[in-house]
Amino acid sequence: MVGLLFIVLAGLGGGISFAYRFIPSGGPIPGWALNLAAGGAAGCLLAGGALVIWKRTYEALEKEGVERRLINSFLCGLLASIIGGILALATGLLLPAGAGERIIQGGILIGALALGLTAGYSLDRPLLRGGLAEGLRSSLRKKGMGSSKILDTSAIIDGRIGDLLQTGFLEGAILLPEFILAELQNVADSSNSLRRRKGRRGLEVLRKLQSDESVAISIVTQDYPSIKEVDHKLLRLAKDRGAVLITTDYNLNRVAQVEGVKVLNINELVNAVKPRFIPGEAIDIDVIDRGEAIDQGIGYLNDGTMVVVANGRRHIGTKIKVIVKNTLQTEAGKMLFVEPSGESPRWEQQEGG
Repeated sequence: MVGLLFIVLAGLGGGISFAYRFIPSGGPIPGWALNLAAGGAAGCLLAGGALVIWKRTYEALEKEGVERRLINSFLCGLLASIIGGILALATGLLLPAGAGERIIQGGILIGALALGLTAGYSLDRPLLRGGLAEGLRSSLRKKGMGSSKILDTSAIIDGRIGDLLQTGFLEGAILLPEFILAELQNVADSSNSLRRRKGRRGLEVLRKLQSDESVAISIVTQDYPSIKEVDHKLLRLAKDRGAVLITTDYNLNRVAQVEGVKVLNINELVNAVKPRFIPGEAIDIDVIDRGEAIDQGIGYLNDGTMVVVANGRRHIGTKIKVIVKNTLQTEAGKMLFVEPSGESPRWEQQEGG
């Protein structure tokens, strides 16, 4: 790809130089050969400069406040281009017409643009404030960084993120901050056996994802030494990148909403995609345990939803058809209340007896 860029720009530069005859013929070397060589060299220099600019821009995305600097660079570059255009027109009035005039004008325009872009990017304070600035930031996020997803420690330890990413429902780059990786390593090295197992499970999930070619995970080295709390670092990184935060942490979810950071909570996603049942619908359920109330049985759907079976204790250990009576949404999830199909309630059986 890099070689193709050099070939295209070298050929384009040589063709333009040959067509306009920027270098007059003279000496033992024909003019057409000089123009092709000089134009090709100029094209290679342009390709090299473009690659350097691309590399620096890519590296800049890892740094704090990049959106602000890019906006400043755009504004200063625009202003410098206008000034450079005026100077180029003035130069055309002073110098005699010819190839030399065009070369000087082109040099003025390119130099002014480069100077403006460089000067603007070096400014840390925003040159533009208010709604227009926010609109430009939003545009940058949509074009470059808005689709990125940042993984939180809780989402990695949870384990379901691996299956979710492999389904392909989440688009965009998956970002893993180094400070999250360090926190996960600390959990895996914990003296508490439960925390240690969770940390090791999280590391295993990451290992599987990194070995999966269909999932693109990038390690982000950007850090905020002045910020101590990992959650606050996550929120700051999400703001700077215009990224979405993936977590299962309820408190982090609420803080992120207050801070204006978009969050994908895996628990909320799981609840949202659970099958919905209406009263009167029949389903099959394995009754595996007794409930809290008399004669109640308990079963579970494949997604973990608890099913409370009225008059179902005598069916423990068997699979029966039940009728949905109602549902209840709790903080822990959804519960279904059902009764065996074709059976009258217990109190009716007692009255009939």
